[in-house]
Parts: sequence; structure tokens; C-alpha cells
Amino acid sequence: MTTLAEVKQALDDKLSIVDTLRQEHNELKTDYVSKDSYAKLESLVTDVSKKFSDLEAEYQKELKEAKDLAEEASLKAGRKSTATGDEPDEASIEHKTAFMAYLRDRTNPTALADLKSAEEKALGSATGSGGGVAIPTVIDMEIMRKTSDESVMSSLVRTVELGTSDYKQLVNKGGQGYGWVGAGDVRAKTDNFEVYESEPTMGTIYAYPEFQEEQLDDVFFNLETELTDNVLEAFANGTDVGIIGGDGVKKMTGMLATAPVADDDGSRADMVYQFLASGVANTIGDGDQLVNLIYKLRKKYRKNASWMMNDLTTAKVRVLKDGDGRFLWADGLAVGQPDRLLGYSVNSVDAMPDIAANSTPIGFGDWKKSYTLVNRHGTRITKDEITKPGWVKWHIRQRKGGNVTDDDAAKFLKIAA
Repeated sequence: MTTLAEVKQALDDKLSIVDTLRQEHNELKTDYVSKDSYAKLESLVTDVSKKFSDLEAEYQKELKEAKDLAEEASLKAGRKSTATGDEPDEASIEHKTAFMAYLRDRTNPTALADLKSAEEKALGSATGSGGGVAIPTVIDMEIMRKTSDESVMSSLVRTVELGTSDYKQLVNKGGQGYGWVGAGDVRAKTDNFEVYESEPTMGTIYAYPEFQEEQLDDVFFNLETELTDNVLEAFANGTDVGIIGGDGVKKMTGMLATAPVADDDGSRADMVYQFLASGVANTIGDGDQLVNLIYKLRKKYRKNASWMMNDLTTAKVRVLKDGDGRFLWADGLAVGQPDRLLGYSVNSVDAMPDIAANSTPIGFGDWKKSYTLVNRHGTRITKDEITKPGWVKWHIRQRKGGNVTDDDAAKFLKIAA
């Protein structure tokens, strides 16, 4: 059990160690520093930050689990739930009960019939044309909520829930003209603003967990938890990778699928981001381009902007200094307070590329305006006890899509070759 005191102590340890590391970094005055020493320094910085982040995440998770248990107990006792948002009704609870009975009982011929009957009562749980049975709304929403919690990108970008894949978004490029006249002067026509259409590419993300028949017969573990955790891991990882680098073939089109170009706003192709070159081969340079990246983004986007990079890049960035010897990176000084780079919060995204020649490892922008993720309502599941004797598999899938929307809302740093 992780306590708040442990989290606070980990934060104190993190700040103390980082301060020590910075002092060691300041003492490296020689022109030559061994690669091994520098790599060790970066590794220590990364490890201490990850330890604190993991502990804080575990603490928040346990708080949420405690709240969920209290809500479930309240629901079972017949009392009104204290949670906000939509609560499961009687039909949803009946659907969930029938669904769990169907998962466990492979020999009862009435289990599937009872499930289908419960599906009909639970409005909004239609399976669609893909076959299989619908995962109950109670479990489906838990999968989607956990996926959003675990997937960094799902919480950063704009997310749209749809009942159809036929979705397009109009993006205003601006460019509305204007003029000046005197009293009674003729008004000449001004240029109109321009719009373009962004259509998400769609695909099916799936998980395929399997259980031994004996496990299902004995039911010595929580099947619902096992099911949702398997789906969570697959869907969260796949969503992040897809939003960053998806090629648009049977999946979303990622931010970096169409390589960013150097052209300024208004002169690029639609749905293509702009990059700034690091100016130094195989590295991010001295940090000057990070400052330029901020101010290359228009002011209306900067107010909600944040950084995006993976942990290996973070290790390089957090030891950068300005011309006066001050670190560009500022650690969060309280539990829940994010670390900041040049005044803006930093998001750690494992799916972002590493620092390498011609890669784009750092992004800065208003991610909700720059990208749209589309989720189709309804997660479906099909039972498979044929293809592998002695095992029962559950084919769980969900339709997702995504594409760049406002390409002016984000910029990327590109490493020179």
C-alpha cells in the first residue's frame, strides 16, 4: 500500500538527488568528458525521475481503486452512488451479470441466450455487423476510462466518440482579409478565410487474451479484472503508437506519418506540421532552438501548449542551460505538479522517437487543437474455444481512428543529419 508520506518522501529524494546531479554537472569544467561518465549522469537523472513518477502513479491508482470499491459497495447496498457522471442502471447491471456468466460457463446452453436477452434490454449495447457479443457498458466504459488514463496521448489530444465512421472535421486556416476606408468610401472585396477537411483514417485495435479451461472451471481469479487489464495494456500502447506514428493503413494517421517540413504557416500542405532544425548533427544542440520552437508557435496556441518527448530525450534536455548558466528544466516542487521546461509542462510519451539523425524527438504545441482521435462506441467480443484445444480465447476489438487537424497548432524539433 503506497502512502502519501511515501510519495512526498520520494519527491524530496528526487529533488535532493537532482540537485546533487546538477552540482556534479556544474563541476564538469574540462573540455573533455568521458562518454561513460556522461551516460551515467543521464541514467541517474532518468532513474530518479521515473521512480518518483511510478510511485506517484501507483498512489493515485490506489486512491481510485479505493473509491471504486466504495462506489461498488454503495451500489450493491442499494444506495445512491456518490460518483459523478452516468451511473449503471438496472439493465446495465443485468447485462454485466449475464456477460460474466457467459464468460465462465462454457457448457450451459442458456448462458448465451440469457446474454442476448440482457443485451436487448441494455439500450445502446448493439453489437453491430461485426458479430460477437457486446461488452456491457459498465465494463466497456471501464476499459475506455482506463485506456484514457494509461494512454498519454488519449488525454492530450481531442477525442470524439462516434456511432459511425463517417466523420470529417473542417479546419479553419484563417486568412480572412480586411481593409481600411473613409466615410462613404467604396468597400472592395476582401479575401475569404480558407478551410480544409480532415478525415480520420480508421482501423480496428484488438486484444486476444487466452485462459486455460481449468482456470475458467475453477474461477480462482477475478476474470473481469484479468480481461480489462489485458485489453487496457494492448489498447493504451497501440493508441499512443498510432497517434504518434500510425501510417494510416488500417489505423489512425499519426502526427509524424507525414514528415514535418520547414515551411512556415500558410505555405505548407494541409495536415503537415512544421519543424525547426536543431542545427547540430545528431543532437538537440544547446537549447536555443527550444526557445525558438516556443515562439514559432502563434500566441493563440501557446497559452495551452505543452512539450512532448520520451524519457531518453528528457535525460538530455534536463541538463541544458541558458547563457547565464541557469537550467532550462524546473522540477515540480509538489506532488501532482508537473516538471516544466522553459515554463511549459512536459509530457513523457514513450512512443516519441529517440534523438537520432533526421528524427523529430521533441514536440511543442496545443495538442487538442492539433490532432483528433475518434472512438467508435461499443466494444465487441467473440469467444474462441476451437483454434487451440484446452484454451479459451476472447477476441476483443474496438474501432478507432485519427488524423492531424490544425497543423499550425504544433511544432517539432528535427535533429540535423
